[in-house]
Amino acid sequence: MRSQLQAFQIAMLQTEYGDFAGQPRFRSLVDFFFGSLYASSDFGLRNESFRTLHEWLAGIVGHDPVRVLAQAIELHDLTESLDDDMVLALRTAGIDGTNAKITQQAWELAYVAVGRRIDRHRQADLIVDNGKALELACRVPFVHTQLRAFRPAAALLGWGHVIDFLLQGQEALARARPIDPLLDAISHRERARIDRILGHP
Repeated sequence: MRSQLQAFQIAMLQTEYGDFAGQPRFRSLVDFFFGSLYASSDFGLRNESFRTLHEWLAGIVGHDPVRVLAQAIELHDLTESLDDDMVLALRTAGIDGTNAKITQQAWELAYVAVGRRIDRHRQADLIVDNGKALELACRVPFVHTQLRAFRPAAALLGWGHVIDFLLQGQEALARARPIDPLLDAISHRERARIDRILGHP
């Protein structure tokens, strides 16, 4: 059920940000934000790997790139918690993902049942903050070269997926810079969604 919920939410986000995804400049960054960053299937593995190599990686590429991963983990943990509550609300409403599929109406009713307005705002803030942190990380001299150079050793140690995550974000952002239009849209649209579904506080 969780995987169906995530697939529904990713499809919804990709549709709602289709105006950016349709631009070659932003396409990879939209995929990164709402795929690799928002709902990656291997984040649990990434999370544990990150806690192991945090200081070592910071010593190699600096704290800005590592900050991206730290904030990504916070976003993932919060999203998992919200999704757990959404799954429970959907099941309570009789949506089990087999006989009854998730619809926009069912999703919004579950969203209302879950509530957690503050956490929803924090989730939106973390997506934007990740983008800003990633942009700062891209300003570190030779960070892309350092990450690529470290990739073979990281793979041998079982941390290749962590470096791939950072490289994917760095490369997507490099093509999209400046990324303020997308970050501003995310901030505005996600807050508008919260107010539309949960009502104004």
